[in-house]
Order: sequence, then C-alpha cells, then structure tokens
Amino acid sequence: MNFVAGLIVAAAVLADPDTHSVTLTATATGITKPSPLEFLIVGPGSDHDYESMFVADADIGEIAKAFKDAGISNGRAVDPVEARFWPVGDFLKIEPEFDSLVRECHELPLRPISFTGGSKNDDGTPVAATNMPLALFAFYNLPQSLIQFDEALDQSVTYGRFKPAKQFKTGERVSFKFSLAKKNANIAVSPEFKSGNAAEILTLLREKANNAELDVIPGFSGDMTLEEARKTAQLLSMLDSPQIKINGYASGQFFYQSFLPKEAWRDRKERLCQPPELHYNDDGTFTVVDIKETWSKDDNVLDPILTPTSHSFDNIEDAAKLCDKLGDYTSTILIYAPESIKLSELYKMRSYIKGAILNYYFLQK
Repeated sequence: MNFVAGLIVAAAVLADPDTHSVTLTATATGITKPSPLEFLIVGPGSDHDYESMFVADADIGEIAKAFKDAGISNGRAVDPVEARFWPVGDFLKIEPEFDSLVRECHELPLRPISFTGGSKNDDGTPVAATNMPLALFAFYNLPQSLIQFDEALDQSVTYGRFKPAKQFKTGERVSFKFSLAKKNANIAVSPEFKSGNAAEILTLLREKANNAELDVIPGFSGDMTLEEARKTAQLLSMLDSPQIKINGYASGQFFYQSFLPKEAWRDRKERLCQPPELHYNDDGTFTVVDIKETWSKDDNVLDPILTPTSHSFDNIEDAAKLCDKLGDYTSTILIYAPESIKLSELYKMRSYIKGAILNYYFLQK
C-alpha cells in the first residue's frame, strides 16, 4: 500500500483520513433510463449488475477497508433476525450528487445515506465482499450493503422507485467521493419500561430526539403485565420513525411489535401460514395446537383444508419445547395469553425455545 499526498491508495479506491473521505472509481453498466434500479454500485463480479448503474473497480473488501482507513466507523446493519429494521451509521455526502445520477419516481423525500458497514462474517470481514449481490450501495434495506438510506425500506416497496436520471455508456468510468457528513448520526438508547413508567420514558425519548436521531432498543421489565406491554408498544409504534428508531429488543425478551398482532390472525383462514398456537388455559394447563394444511388437487379450490390437532400439557416447559419443534417451518408462534399475565412468565416460556422461532405474537385470550 502506497501513501501519496496524505491519501492511502489501494487499487481503484483512495482513503483520505484528513478529510474523512473515500474516492473510488466505478464502471457504468449501461443500464437504460426506463430500467428500475436496486443498486447504485455493486462489486466486481456481481450477479446483480443488471439492476445497478455501476460496478466498482475495487473489491468490496478493499472499499470497506478504505472507509475504515478514512476514519468512518461501521454502524449497525439491518438484521431481521434481531428485529433491526432501521440502518444505523455515520451520514455520508456523495459526489456526484445522488439526484444527478438517479431519478426518484414516487415523489418522496430522500433520507441521508449512512455507512453501516454491512453485515459481518465471524472474522469481521464484510459479507458483501464474497456474497452476492456484492452490494456497496443498495436502495433497499439489504443487510450486507455497506451503504443504505437512513430509512426502513422494504425491497418490494422500493422496486420501481429509482431509475437512471442520466444515461452512461457501457464501460464508462466515473469517480465517486463519499465524505463524512455527520458523525454519530444515531445515538444508542436502551430504556427499560417498568410498570407505570411508560409516560416518563416516552417523554424523555421525545426530548432526546430534539437534538439527535435515536437508535432505541427498548426493554420490558418482567413486572409488567401483557396488557401494560401492549399499551406501551402501541405508543412506541407511534414514535417509530427515522428520528426515533425502535430498533431491536433486549436479550431474552420480545420485539415491541410482538405485542401488536393483527386481530385478523385469530381466523386461521386469514393467515398466510399456520404457525403453532400456544394457549395459556385458565386452570393453569397449556394447550399447543398444530394446524396442518392439506391442499386440494382441484385447481378451482384455492384454500387448503385446515386440520388442527391439540396437545395438552401440565407445564410450560414441555409445551414450549413442542412449539419449538413445530415452529421450525414457519419460524413464528402465536400465543394466546391473559392480559394479566406477567412478562416474567412469558420470558420463562421463551427460555425453553432454542430453535428457529424468530417471531412471537401475543393475542389476548
């Protein structure tokens, strides 16, 4: 690696620690103006170059290192498993300006772009360096993408939103400069909600958000009832925004949206899949319901036949372990519990689930 005029040079990417900037070259794919875009830049060899305006000349791993050398820190990538749906990181300025390259077709305002650094392998290297689509800057919330908009953007929502504003010839090379615009753009906050303190904490969050965007991982104390947790979650849902990102959950607990299921899910025919149901019974026993779907060979029959099978248990450990096994396919569980139950009892149930269940939803019994 050579040092030239304060720049750290690594192939087709330059890191300037003095100005906290990264300059890189990329080659135009030649994508036409009417074509939908999902990426601004991908890495060399990407299998999604047909959805990207440019392919970087440098490897994504080299580019990630350049950001580090420039003093731009990794933030937090989105992670659906951890219920982190908002990207978090230092804000960047891009040159050429984004709207000179890309047209936003839905007439929606654009949030800043942030450097999350993308998801990481166990050795700390960026997943994007080796895993397709080798994303440097994705327009939707792709965990591996090093750069994201500071917004929760589902892929299906963003498809068709972005198209080229300028036509570049195939093979045309363009220089990009990413500069640090705002350090520590999102402040991490981990409030603990307890019985009776929701109003106080929510007021504090609003006050903090006057000066900085918040990356909030809420905790729910075991002394809260399910009813209290549900009411608190309703208030959090109204705050959830780029300014106050409700972004994950405390270890061993539940994401706040677990307390806000759709009431339509009570009707099994309205569900997209059939997760196991766990019922807390009035007599202290537990019932697990496994619903099997049988699809007809008749093309005129669009809905499956649903066959529920109930399993009774005297203790929550055995009931939870069966749910764990049944939920492996759907990764979801529906829990019918009284509003008066303490969260500590629900955390105990969760501790017995060790498998692939990621989504917990509590329906009022």
